Amino acid sequence: MKRFPILFSIAMASIITSCNNKSGSTAAGDHVNPLLQASILPYQAPQFDKIQTADFEPALLQGMKEQKDEMQKIADNPDAPTFENTLIAMEKSGQLLTRVALTFNVLTGANTNEALQKVQESVAPKLAAHQDAIYLNDKLFKRVDAVFQQRASLNLDPESLRLVEYYHQQFELAGA
Repeated sequence: MKRFPILFSIAMASIITSCNNKSGSTAAGDHVNPLLQASILPYQAPQFDKIQTADFEPALLQGMKEQKDEMQKIADNPDAPTFENTLIAMEKSGQLLTRVALTFNVLTGANTNEALQKVQESVAPKLAAHQDAIYLNDKLFKRVDAVFQQRASLNLDPESLRLVEYYHQQFELAGA
């Protein structure tokens, strides 16, 4: 039990010291954005030693594009809305965006600097617009609402039922 604080401290120290914007020059094309690659580390932990500040914005934009496409595919699904083809599909969407945003938020919360703050200023309105585009998508809301309306007859476990209610509420709070 006492190992957790020590391991957490070591992990945070690694994060803080290893993810600096590299000042060394690299030729264009040499650097591969590690945020766009699956991590080889346990638990898909980010490779902080390879991440540069300039990697975040393109990775976040790519993640938003992928999630937008995934959400549109869900909205355009011709099959009747079900818990699996709507809510589970929504839960599985945006994996790249989630991974990159979590990494970015850890760094901006623990070790921010002017360069990271500039990225924050640039991507914050784009992320907000992205969320709005999802929660104001009428076709997507109709699918979520259809599942919500039949939730009592779906024999869902409490966690799944709460997921249906959560998404429905998020759409309503956003103005759907």
